[in-house]
Amino acid sequence: MRSLVLPVALVLAWLVLAPSRGLDAEGPEQVFVTNFPEVQQVAGTVTVGAPIPQTRFERLEALVSPAGIQETSSYTEAGTLQAAGFGAVTLSLAGTVQGRLAAAAPVGVVLLPDVPEIVANFRTHGVAQLALRLEAEAAPSGTGLFHAEPVYHGLAFPRYRVLLYNGSPRTAEVTVYAYLKGD
Repeated sequence: MRSLVLPVALVLAWLVLAPSRGLDAEGPEQVFVTNFPEVQQVAGTVTVGAPIPQTRFERLEALVSPAGIQETSSYTEAGTLQAAGFGAVTLSLAGTVQGRLAAAAPVGVVLLPDVPEIVANFRTHGVAQLALRLEAEAAPSGTGLFHAEPVYHGLAFPRYRVLLYNGSPRTAEVTVYAYLKGD
């Protein structure tokens, strides 16, 4: 009987003291921050206010005047795509040509990296360096509807200018869908 008292006492002591030592599954877990070399110092209170987004969906719309793919100075600007923190984007393109078309025509989007020298080269020489592209064919039909199948692109820049062109002789309402992912 005496040999059984000590193990029972130890188990009871452990059960009483365990929650106070951070072993309680319902309480917060203690975290330690280790500082690295001076360029990565962490100071003060470190908190995460909300979950870090892993995806984001953007929708950009514009009324696009006729301008062929070679007429870069006439492209329609549809805003910017903030891509910082994301590694990939799936682009989709859809819209409507106003009126009837006699022949098929390309309608497309160009995501131009928003970097001063790349934008300057595009404006000066009409060359879209390192751009991401997607094109749809607006075919002659009664509805004027067109779309392009989604395309997956890796991202290399934190911000892109969204430029649209319309090779048809009629104005087009164009919507660009961008699904950003943290890949």
